[in-house]
Amino acid sequence: MPGCFINYRTGDGEHVATLIDRELKQRFGSGEVFRASRSIDAGQDYVRALDAAVRRCEVLVAIIGPAWLDSPHRSGGDGRALDDPDDWTRREIATALSLGTPVIPILFDGAARLRPADLPEDMRGLARCQNRRLHHRSAESDLADIIEAVEVAAPRLGDMGEDESSEGDSGQSSGGGVANTMRDVSGGTVAQSREFHGVNGISGRTGDMVFGNSGPVNTGTGPQYNGSTVHNGTGDQIGVQRVHGSRNGGESR
Repeated sequence: MPGCFINYRTGDGEHVATLIDRELKQRFGSGEVFRASRSIDAGQDYVRALDAAVRRCEVLVAIIGPAWLDSPHRSGGDGRALDDPDDWTRREIATALSLGTPVIPILFDGAARLRPADLPEDMRGLARCQNRRLHHRSAESDLADIIEAVEVAAPRLGDMGEDESSEGDSGQSSGGGVANTMRDVSGGTVAQSREFHGVNGISGRTGDMVFGNSGPVNTGTGPQYNGSTVHNGTGDQIGVQRVHGSRNGGESR
């Protein structure tokens, strides 16, 4: 089951829920983030799906906008939606709080910090949960803070984030980083990529390109030559315009 559950109210925060869902998916993977409108398939029992996801998640992110507290019943009834024990936004948060699951309120568009007296009894713990804010003028740094808060609240997800960062440092990340497989190259400029086609006569899949080096460089298998002439072993000099041979040494998956 997903490690992070995104709680939001229809009519007050769907766009923020979608944004945070996207950021968390990029960080932890789609399977680790639950957002009802995306994660529940057609024909699936949504009551069971919601209940199972919120009970098994490791952290719940509650999206709270200016209209969240006083949002009316969707059915048009009197009073606030939060005062209805069957309101799904309330049920999800109350369930997480009762289980001791960390809940992170995300206040956006200047939403005021919650007060216990404004909440139903089974939700009052939400007012004591440390929040994070999201503002359009500081969205990039705010989203980074939200991701960090999720990692801290859910250590397993935090470990996943650290693993991804480590892979990124070594060039092994699944997001397209290229591993540094160059060895003993001095001088010049080194560029690595998945493929180079039609560059200085080199075609096919390659891993490493070296520009301006002062001597022969071999990062794969097979003969590779650097310079305008080489000896072919019989005393003849052959002009070289292309590099031939396998270039397996730098291919990244």
